[in-house]
Amino acid sequence: MNNAVKAQELLTWDGFPKICVPVVETTQDGITRMAEAVYKSEADIMEWRVDFYKDFHNIEAVNSTISGIRKVLKEKPLLFTFRTAWEGGAADISYNEYSALLSTAGINADLVDVEVYRQGDIKGLIKVLEKQAVVIGSYHDFNGTPPAEEIVDRLLYMKKMGAGIPKIAVMPENKMDVARLMEASIITKEKLKGGNIITMSMAGMGLISRAAAEFTGSVLTFGCIGTPSAPGQIEAEKLKGLMEGLHYTEEREDGHGRA
Repeated sequence: MNNAVKAQELLTWDGFPKICVPVVETTQDGITRMAEAVYKSEADIMEWRVDFYKDFHNIEAVNSTISGIRKVLKEKPLLFTFRTAWEGGAADISYNEYSALLSTAGINADLVDVEVYRQGDIKGLIKVLEKQAVVIGSYHDFNGTPPAEEIVDRLLYMKKMGAGIPKIAVMPENKMDVARLMEASIITKEKLKGGNIITMSMAGMGLISRAAAEFTGSVLTFGCIGTPSAPGQIEAEKLKGLMEGLHYTEEREDGHGRA
């Protein structure tokens, strides 16, 4: 069984979301040290944010770093992500370089993030990647929270484009925005008949959406160890505690459904 299959099995919905920790170090040594920290932590998956890596233009250096990460992470899966500046990332590249990076280096990871709404042959890229890895189709809106209908439509579109797991992250301006994201998540989960999704409302206001991922049906939630990669991330250990506190069990209810 290869690691991509293991990653898919790990993310099969079992009622309790998994925790992913992004690594945003700029050097190979720093990335490897953080991978060791992730391995020893409560995290289930490590996300390497390649857009922070100073040598991301060098495919050989990228592949070398992936090899180093894998040795340290052992059985824990690796998510390969290049978040472009357009979607809140640390750098930007052309579609041709983006596609080459993901299709030549990303396939050596267990999961690969693909920005579905950027220009280029995204559907073709996903077809290449899905043969080797679990594809997470993503969309990030740092300017606001779309209507619930649009959130649902975007998630379903990503699935239609071939993404194994659609992901959306939005920025709230008020509590209703957070509630709308959570509502849209539940609706999408129902439309996909339980299929995997990843959703979150960012910033401190949106923390409840990360901690209550079980309630909304989000199969993966993001915490941090040290430097966060997005607004609203908290330490993975604290996030795990919040999730366990909110975890539903039948033992918490009496015979009449009362807690």
